[in-house]
Amino acid sequence: MEWPLVIAAFVLGILLGYVGRTIIARNSESNDKGKAHEQTRLELSQHKQEVTDHFELHHTQLAELTEQLNKVNKQWNEAANTLAPKSTAKPLANLVSHEVSQDSIDTQANELNSENVIIVNQKN
Repeated sequence: MEWPLVIAAFVLGILLGYVGRTIIARNSESNDKGKAHEQTRLELSQHKQEVTDHFELHHTQLAELTEQLNKVNKQWNEAANTLAPKSTAKPLANLVSHEVSQDSIDTQANELNSENVIIVNQKN
């Protein structure tokens, strides 16, 4: 009479062990997904900041370049008027620098916040 109880206890132990391992594996998997999701959010935020910094730097460089080109064009026009006053060549135009306020840059950056971004995971 002992053998059937031993076999039943053995089978019951195997079943409980399998169920317990499955539950622990699911919890671990969901924790890993949460960590991966948080890591992805941090990487996205960092990438957004890098892109914003990149555009701010290039905006500054282009503004400086525009200013320098305006100076060169002004000097060219003055020299052309002095050296060839009767020339029919049109003077070089001044480039218009469109100053963009920091508020509009911040507004555009805020429009790209994480609530407006849809992340598609093809694995799920």
